Amino acid sequence: MEMLKDGATCQIKGMLTACGATATAQCVYCGRAFCHKHGEIMDDNYEVCSRKVCIEKKQELRVHLVYKGLVLERNLQRLCGIEVCETDIQVQCSRCKGYFCGGHTRPWLETVTEKPERTCRHCLERRTLWERE
Repeated sequence: MEMLKDGATCQIKGMLTACGATATAQCVYCGRAFCHKHGEIMDDNYEVCSRKVCIEKKQELRVHLVYKGLVLERNLQRLCGIEVCETDIQVQCSRCKGYFCGGHTRPWLETVTEKPERTCRHCLERRTLWERE
């Protein structure tokens, strides 16, 4: 992703056209420049514009981080990352890097590597959101 250029204008569209105000940040998800009215700058320069899909990704990230924390707690006990499963860990999810039993991951052809990977259900269900632009 390119850095925000001096003199950049807000690329977030209103009813018909882009805002055009002086941009103050660049969205971490879509890369669009935005002004103070069309986005949010949070801690650690985490910049998110007001587009619906980018807001959904921001909210989903919070859910995902909680999920990863719960999986890690179980993995530290050498248990599958799924709360109701008491099986030892066997397979690592290629997305969240959590460990699961073989029954709680599915083979999936990753388009980036073009090779089969194992993915947990949580990550597989979120692919559609994260692939949207």
